[in-house]
Amino acid sequence: MRGNDRPGPFALDVRSHSRANVGPSPESLKQRLARRPILLAPGVYDALSALLAEQAGFEALYLSGASIAYTRLGRPDVGLVTASEVENTLASIRERVALPIIVDADTGFGNALNVARTVAMLERAGAAAIQLEDQVTPKRCGHLDGKALVPAAKMAGKIRAALDARRSADTLIVARTDAVAVEGSSPRSHAPSATATQAPTSSSSRRCARPSRWSAPSPGLASARRSSRTWSRAARPRCCRRPTSSGSASRS
Repeated sequence: MRGNDRPGPFALDVRSHSRANVGPSPESLKQRLARRPILLAPGVYDALSALLAEQAGFEALYLSGASIAYTRLGRPDVGLVTASEVENTLASIRERVALPIIVDADTGFGNALNVARTVAMLERAGAAAIQLEDQVTPKRCGHLDGKALVPAAKMAGKIRAALDARRSADTLIVARTDAVAVEGSSPRSHAPSATATQAPTSSSSRRCARPSRWSAPSPGLASARRSSRTWSRAARPRCCRRPTSSGSASRS
């Protein structure tokens, strides 16, 4: 400012709102998952909802593809959201908060080559974990009927492409499967180094997802919505308790 200039009533001190001033850098998501207790990551969809979650004391966030479809497009989660829309939403959140962000990248927006580009984009924008699912394109929300899956071998190739594309080993790749809901069978094993999730749609499919039916050496992620008829269980769900609001629960 020069002379007698004074900030107006709506002047904003940008320095007080920068990431450097939101507190000390938190531990990485990978480090947090290595210890108890269960990690509860509420679903967010923009910078404001992320900021409220951070101020409420949560340790991580989950950027849902469905929430982006609802809030940006006013549409259901049926594969309309693009990679650039997810990247832009993530960048605005990352500029405002410092918490680890788990990002729903749907099917990776194409084949293995598209997956590699998507992972590079989202990691660069600040994702701590990137979730990929084994549905065909266009995909449908895991809580809806009418889903179809790509062959397991094709999904395994996409997961390998994602792992190769990340620049840091601290960037986690989450491999989600709808096999229990669609095929009524035990979950697929896409990659032993990736976290696995699933979205069973009935009590019988939940029984298929019991730890005795399959195992994974990586942490598990369970997704739940208030008043939903589905409840996702993951590789190690025994420590997972059902959240009372939208979000995701992760446990090593």
